[in-house]
Amino acid sequence: MRTLRWAQRALIVLVATVPLLLVTLAFVPALLVLPFRRERAAHADAMVRQLSAWTRVLLLSSRER
Repeated sequence: MRTLRWAQRALIVLVATVPLLLVTLAFVPALLVLPFRRERAAHADAMVRQLSAWTRVLLLSSRER
């Protein structure tokens, strides 16, 4: 039973990681250009904060309770 719960958690994290990786890859070009433009630096910072928040939620939700 414990192995089944572990396998389910691992599968959920794997499935949730795929969209997160796709979004991160989509953000890479913007993150390479935006910080060098003064008026868009805050926008790049907001994008990084959002990616961090999504990653944090993914990792915390996968922990055993």
